[in-house]
Amino acid sequence: MKFKICAAAVSLAIVSACGGGDTGNVSEVADLTPIEDTRNNTVTPSEIAENRPSPAGGFFASDSATLKPNGADLFSDTGIQTVDSSRVASWPGLRYGSFLVSNNPWNASAATYPLWYQDISLFETDDGYGVRYEWDWGAEGDTNGSVFNTKSYPEIIYGTKSGGERSGTFEETGLPVEIFDAPVFTIDYGFQYSGWRSESPTVGGTDSEFNIAIESFFHDSCDIQRSGERDTDNTIFEMMVWLKLDEREPAGGGPIDTVTTSDGRLYNVYTKVAGLQRTGVQDYIAFVAQDETLSGTVLYTELLNIARDRAVQYNLYPLKDTDCLANILMGTEIWHGSGEFDLHTYQINRQY
Repeated sequence: MKFKICAAAVSLAIVSACGGGDTGNVSEVADLTPIEDTRNNTVTPSEIAENRPSPAGGFFASDSATLKPNGADLFSDTGIQTVDSSRVASWPGLRYGSFLVSNNPWNASAATYPLWYQDISLFETDDGYGVRYEWDWGAEGDTNGSVFNTKSYPEIIYGTKSGGERSGTFEETGLPVEIFDAPVFTIDYGFQYSGWRSESPTVGGTDSEFNIAIESFFHDSCDIQRSGERDTDNTIFEMMVWLKLDEREPAGGGPIDTVTTSDGRLYNVYTKVAGLQRTGVQDYIAFVAQDETLSGTVLYTELLNIARDRAVQYNLYPLKDTDCLANILMGTEIWHGSGEFDLHTYQINRQY
């Protein structure tokens, strides 16, 4: 019998980070003070004590068929939710089925284009609902610091990312869970995308650059603490699976290896090592698909097992059985330009 305690408060702070793209000298936890929204958020802090017994066996799939309220006053549950220079915030997001969709403009302070914006929205599909991201982050030169700065990671959260970012209960998602007790995860997906030049008058640059990636954060316990501060953050490891590769490559060195999952899919391996002082700064591994496919299945647990089995070879933090898989995220790391991403099929499967 296992128990989890977490805070259900919605926070204004953007401590999340994508971790993948080469961000130059920018920290993965941006020093960003969001502009406070004048609308009311009625979600109040509370503690949730949750019993987390794993099923004895069986197959479970995520739900994409039902709409859920986002829990915040005066925010639409289903319409377009926008962030721009007048409102920089991840919350409250859009909820449907087993998922929470977040704008997550975690490094918006790197953008100098004053008219930047990013929208998240839901649209109807044959099976329920899909997710759309639309954005214009300016031209390549509209940035503070390196042109490699990631601006944002609009994402779909499955599981628990932080105290205020949770898509469902343990019964609904199977997360967070200690690795020794985790089911076998596979992910079915189908998406479309397009990118074009920003409306920014800045000369130079290329069309929009962004990846499409699945991501997970691991913590040293299932009491998820995500603050971005070394003394209060228990994040220990980050894993990504890139399904679309752009000019930018994952942070760190690579590719250092090539691996093949049992379905024959080839991935190049990139790693970034935090060093001996790992508290608050996690090691990172990215599996980059050699062949881009707009639909398919990711054998997620197989890639996690590779990361664990080759930790010594890759000089990475060796995940322990008692470490906790907190979440599975799906989004786009955006460097510059305008674009649109439509995720029309997305199902996370767990087999016990």
